[in-house]
Amino acid sequence: MTPALRALLLAVAVLGASPLAAQSSKEAERKLQKLRSELKGVAQERRNLEGQRGQASRQLRDADEKVARTWRVLAQTETALQRETRAMNELQAKRDALQAGLQQQRAELASLLRAAYRIGNNAPLKLLLSQDRVADANRSLAYHRYLQRERAQRIQSLTADLTELQRVETEIVERRKALEGTRQQQKQQVATLADDRRERAATVASLDERYKDRSEREKALGQDAKALETLLANLRAAAARAEAERRAAAR
Repeated sequence: MTPALRALLLAVAVLGASPLAAQSSKEAERKLQKLRSELKGVAQERRNLEGQRGQASRQLRDADEKVARTWRVLAQTETALQRETRAMNELQAKRDALQAGLQQQRAELASLLRAAYRIGNNAPLKLLLSQDRVADANRSLAYHRYLQRERAQRIQSLTADLTELQRVETEIVERRKALEGTRQQQKQQVATLADDRRERAATVASLDERYKDRSEREKALGQDAKALETLLANLRAAAARAEAERRAAAR
């Protein structure tokens, strides 16, 4: 209740049904009309704020859902990157093993070639050897040639495996590059959505505060209006009694 209204009620209570009470009654009616007008405006403002609060709250929920969805997608991208990293590590370990095997096969092939070369260069000496010794040398040379072919085939197979590994590694590198780009975009999107969410949350908080203020003001004005209505009713009743007493005395 405002100080002015409190003073008016006190004055009317003191004046009772005196002529000055009629003036107070008119003042009360004027104030009541003003209160009702303000109350109507405040009530309309409160209803408008209620609608704005509802819309802002829905927008905030939508922003929360967008942020959550983007975080989930980002988590999936992070998981995919981890998976590609593990695959790359496995391929690199396999490549290292293949390269070690290839190096060993090449060393063995080089050793076989040197041995075969030595056997081949000793061909003139075969004439000085017995028939059995010559046959042994030929068998040894044939065996070395077989091993050479086997080692060469093994080297060819290892080289093909390494070539395929290199191709797969290149694909993984490209996928990781694409995923890194996607992750950066998603992080930026999360940051943008989070900023938007904070702004909407601030809007909702502001509207809540204004709605609370208008609701409290509406309640206070309603109480003041009710007090004035009661006052006016009492003044009219007192005036009616005074008029009845005056007429009765005039008879």
